[in-house]
Amino acid sequence: MLMAIDEDRPVSTPNPAPLDLDLVRTFVTICEAGNFSRAAERVGRTPSAVSLQVKRLEERLGRALFLRRPRTIVPTADGEALLGLGRRLLAVNDEVVAFFEAPPMEGRVRFGAPNDSGLFTLPAMLRRFAVTHPQVQVDVRLDASKALREACREGALDLVLYTGAAGANREATVVQAEDLVWVGLEGGLAEARRPLPLALCNSGCAWRAAALDALDGAGIPYRIAYSSEHCQGQIAAVEADLAVAPLPMNVARRPFRRLTDLPPLGGYDVLLRLRDGAGPAAKALAGHVAASVREVSGSGGRLFA
Repeated sequence: MLMAIDEDRPVSTPNPAPLDLDLVRTFVTICEAGNFSRAAERVGRTPSAVSLQVKRLEERLGRALFLRRPRTIVPTADGEALLGLGRRLLAVNDEVVAFFEAPPMEGRVRFGAPNDSGLFTLPAMLRRFAVTHPQVQVDVRLDASKALREACREGALDLVLYTGAAGANREATVVQAEDLVWVGLEGGLAEARRPLPLALCNSGCAWRAAALDALDGAGIPYRIAYSSEHCQGQIAAVEADLAVAPLPMNVARRPFRRLTDLPPLGGYDVLLRLRDGAGPAAKALAGHVAASVREVSGSGGRLFA
């Protein structure tokens, strides 16, 4: 006997089992740390426990997430996809938890960030914080990293985000590590000119010092063709094919490219520092700032560019 089917009735489908966020967090940490040992230190587990977590996550998703190579690990294509999705998933989870766990808070936070980060990271940071702490006033100051660091040390700012080297800034927390590379226009001619035309930030910039030291060490003649307070000026000069510039790796996308024939520049850290005695509002904002920086960097957005 055939039974009539009600075509208007929705067909029920089983809900997929939720992902274990602890496994996702460990996976993201491994990708950011570069190997299992460093990731294990960050999450407070043994390397074997971290490896077991990855195995459980791969079994749950039915995909291989890493290519195992000597001394390093490389995400597969599925792993790269999960990295971006996982960061977003963790960011939303942390935002939900912060909303319901954070006590009502009022007050004022004086926050400083590098000049150019305001174009890319500040909107997400402030929007995220306003959702969970609508009664807190945030005063923002954009300035050079050196000035921000000194202002925080002197108590003029409660919280600062800046660039530098972790070893020389033990009072700060490393939020993200970035590669500094030479960037030129794709198909451009500036890199072939001698002396090499450079677009640099003003004196006192760590990227400027790294670039000049690298060229001096390699014996490559150069001239400073353009100087700018913000690196948007550098980017404009590169886009016009008037110069090359030391910039974060994430800038090296079309219409730009990384110049590998010039001497390496190393990297730098994105650092977060709270002033001594900072209150709970500043500490709460620090968590949102760190999450936003990692989210922007992980999504391929320009971070401090």
